[in-house]
Amino acid sequence: MIQLGSYDQGVAAADRDAYLKEATAASGLRGDQVAAGSDFLTFAPYAPEPQQPMTVADLQRTLIALGFFPGGKIDGICGYRTRSAMRLFQEYVRSVEKLPSVPDGRMGPSTREHLQRWVAAGQRPVWDSAIAQWKSGTFADSEYGAWLSLLDALKARYVADPTEMLRMVNAFAAPTDTRKAAAWNFSRDRIHLVGIRRSVRTNKFDDLFVLLIKGLVFKFQGSTDPGATTNPLGAPFLVYGQHDFHFGWHKSQQLALRPSDRGVLVVRSKGDFRFDHADLQKGLESNPTIHIHWGGKGLTFDVNNWSEGCQVITGSTYIGPDGHSVDCSSFVAVNNTEIAANPARTRGAYNVIVDLVLGLGSDLPGNSVCYTLISDDDLDVAGSAQLAMARQSAMALLQIA
Repeated sequence: MIQLGSYDQGVAAADRDAYLKEATAASGLRGDQVAAGSDFLTFAPYAPEPQQPMTVADLQRTLIALGFFPGGKIDGICGYRTRSAMRLFQEYVRSVEKLPSVPDGRMGPSTREHLQRWVAAGQRPVWDSAIAQWKSGTFADSEYGAWLSLLDALKARYVADPTEMLRMVNAFAAPTDTRKAAAWNFSRDRIHLVGIRRSVRTNKFDDLFVLLIKGLVFKFQGSTDPGATTNPLGAPFLVYGQHDFHFGWHKSQQLALRPSDRGVLVVRSKGDFRFDHADLQKGLESNPTIHIHWGGKGLTFDVNNWSEGCQVITGSTYIGPDGHSVDCSSFVAVNNTEIAANPARTRGAYNVIVDLVLGLGSDLPGNSVCYTLISDDDLDVAGSAQLAMARQSAMALLQIA
């Protein structure tokens, strides 16, 4: 079975060492510093069996040809990007084709048969046309184009008339991964994640996250609010605006998006887990521990101790580019302990974000995502009625109306 860490017999030790150095440089953490679990990479030689002749290099070549691994590297090593491309294919078979498939990143007989079926039929993902429009720049009439138009309109508004918080961001002198409004970047060659914070806090996983990648729009459920803190100065709220995040590790346990050591800007709110004008008077601080990571099943659970200011995305469900809700509850785990005990349990919908960025986005420059946090009030910007309706339907489909 091909899985994370599998490598073909002809791959030299020097090539495996080179891969580890590349992964360490990208994530900022050595492999031996990662906690045991589904993201722990242990190299193991892979010898194809007669009934399963596909090698790791064959798998990579096939995923590239099918469109799930553009820009992928054929090196015979099943690393994080290869696993993501494989999981993305497995998830597509499950959610779009409605065929039995568990997106666990392990290639057994079932996944191999699906791959061979696709190759024999010359099949391609249904989103190929949307990606072609994205490549040509002719996506203005799509939901993807509407989201980028909204973000550009918000940038113009807040450059011309910044809020008190954004004025403080503009005046912040030290280096940070939070961008000043004039530097917000909504170009189509970047991967964008938009967090929409509710104006009224409920302590539930009821905020919406929208991933914009290559002309496609995916929606996820989670929370942008802190649920707990051990800091006497109060809970850290990530400021509104755009921030640079890259792939790394959350508590050495799972792949996540995180800022550099410069950190992102936060506002501390003491006592009530709500920030207001009085909290802003304390000023802003740069915080490198604010990550975008998995938050368990989610849905009806309270945020509580899940997050000390991180942006948390749950695993039970997401909405695909066709606007339909996709249920992951049959295989999503409650926590990392369950994943470590049962490889068939995964992080569900959260893995889709990881796999889209690392797999489908493998040919895009850099290892980063532009994360823009806005308020649900920002959806009222002129011309965004289409997006307000899309958000309303998304909230209903995610069962968090």
